[in-house]
Amino acid sequence: MKMIKPVETRVSLIHKKINREPVNTESLEAMTPEKDKRVVGTFVNVECPGQTAKVCGKYYKGMPYFVQVFEDNERIEIPMSVARFINERCYYDEHSHILDAQGNPVKTGKHRPRYKFIIESIAA
Repeated sequence: MKMIKPVETRVSLIHKKINREPVNTESLEAMTPEKDKRVVGTFVNVECPGQTAKVCGKYYKGMPYFVQVFEDNERIEIPMSVARFINERCYYDEHSHILDAQGNPVKTGKHRPRYKFIIESIAA
């Protein structure tokens, strides 16, 4: 019996290499434990002044899970990644009272912050 040999070889598309480097090196997901310094600052609850707020999450690969309940106007030391998350991503979209053709409220594109973290110093 005669063996048939393939004339050409095809590149497998299933195991294609995927670039694992982050595109935006300044983003929250691109942080590393070496870049994530501790910062000292004041937590401010903008949405409900005077109330506590729980912030938790894992914001970049290799970060331990963070859980903290903040008091309003509390001075505290937290990782830079958590401070950036509070300042950049804790918001809600403002809706207008104008309705579209289907009767849904139209988004204005404005972000209203829920909390702020005012950084006073970077701890060593």
